[in-house]
Amino acid sequence: MTPPNWNAIGAMFPTADSPLAVPVAGVCLAVLIGGLLAYRRYRAKESAYAHIETSAEISFIGQQDNFWVVELKAILNNKGKVQRRIYGFRFDLNAIHMEDAIDVSRKWGGQVNFANEIAKGSFVPPGYAYCVVGPSVTATYSYVARVPQWATFLVLHCWFEYNPGFSHWIEKAVQVPPSTARPDRRSEDAPFATSDLQPGRSPGVGAPADPAFAMHRQPEPRELRDA
Repeated sequence: MTPPNWNAIGAMFPTADSPLAVPVAGVCLAVLIGGLLAYRRYRAKESAYAHIETSAEISFIGQQDNFWVVELKAILNNKGKVQRRIYGFRFDLNAIHMEDAIDVSRKWGGQVNFANEIAKGSFVPPGYAYCVVGPSVTATYSYVARVPQWATFLVLHCWFEYNPGFSHWIEKAVQVPPSTARPDRRSEDAPFATSDLQPGRSPGVGAPADPAFAMHRQPEPRELRDA
């Protein structure tokens, strides 16, 4: 742009000693303040809604000692512009055994009932109050469990909170692959589970014997970051 062009543009605005200078400056200032306020409202609205895509997976790793070793995964993709704190990120894994009838349950809104608890726990490590997923970050959380070979179907439930009063559920159901070596009987020597995350199971009883995750003390708030 040549200097004459700049002069022509400058002639469109009043000079400092012009009576229109103050009103024009006021209008410009008002437009600037209005733009800043609109941007702040946009940022506040953007942060109020979580743009998180979620999915769950159950991967069968292999078989040994009458059990399948499986990896449970919860995947969070934060497509928003702000980071998110994920609280209470828990899961449970339930099964249908091959001798079970296929029943439905009012508890699950008339869906198929997976009556046998396999595992339950948290994707957040002990001692951490929450985990953080940064903007444009895809975070994968996993837990390795064991599933008895006489299980035929599995369902994984995951849930978390991302704002006070806001929660989200994830669900994945799969069929257990055919076993390469079906046991003739259930081994009583191999306990169903020995950790707090997978409560023990008495032979012939579908429900878990003990409740899991009794908290004896309040952990110090710490932060697990993914970005």
